[in-house]
Amino acid sequence: MIFVTLGTQRFQFDRVLKELDNLIEEEKIKAEDLMVQCVYSEYEPKHFQTFKLKPQDEIDKITEQADIIITHSGTGSIINSLKKQKKIIIIPRIKEYGEHVDSHQLELAEVFNQKYNIPVVKDMKELYNAIENIDKYIPQKWEENNEGLIKAIESDIDALL
Repeated sequence: MIFVTLGTQRFQFDRVLKELDNLIEEEKIKAEDLMVQCVYSEYEPKHFQTFKLKPQDEIDKITEQADIIITHSGTGSIINSLKKQKKIIIIPRIKEYGEHVDSHQLELAEVFNQKYNIPVVKDMKELYNAIENIDKYIPQKWEENNEGLIKAIESDIDALL
């Protein structure tokens, strides 16, 4: 099963939904293999259903059952998937497509790609290739780094003072 989680932002992420429809039409993936969470969109999928929100324990169960997680570049979704050592594909929301207010998700995606070797798809034409080659991606376990986070915050506070 492929769990696609597009986040809860009030911006469309229609290019992902359209590409999933295309892949189903081309018989490259099956609708019954998809579970898609999408809170806001302008595009109505033709070949699969979406859901908006579910309680976190249900999302955790879906994530646990999934073979592949396709996610926006939201840190919560990525870290949750890393904790479960899932095969992940990141599709960052991009400002030029009206998917977010800026393109910070591109930067986050690159960080996760460099640190955890998670595949990043920027062009929807690359999505199927990423799915086909996901077995080359070996999930790494997320390691909590609260001490590093605290030091970074302290450094930012010191810079302000």
